Amino acid sequence: MFAVIIVILIIWASMWAFYRFMYPRAPKSMMPKKGDVTTPRQCNFCGNSLAEYRGVLETLKTTPSSTDDSDSVIKTNQDFFFCNYEHQADFYAGKTYDADD
Repeated sequence: MFAVIIVILIIWASMWAFYRFMYPRAPKSMMPKKGDVTTPRQCNFCGNSLAEYRGVLETLKTTPSSTDDSDSVIKTNQDFFFCNYEHQADFYAGKTYDADD
């Protein structure tokens, strides 16, 4: 019985060490700080869901011209969210996302 308990403890300790080595904690610089928005957003280029503080948020403010007399609703605040700056550049370059890249 003593041998079984020792073997279980050795297996538990080795698995704990293995997971600590293989899956270390992320650096504190990558963790959300006070005031960061952690709600998930979808990338406008690839559609991947990512926390807002991890990506690139771009807010375009357009002002309607005074000569436009149409009754259409103009969206004054337009938000774009991207996973990274590369996706932002590809979006404005007119490229399309290919998941096989």
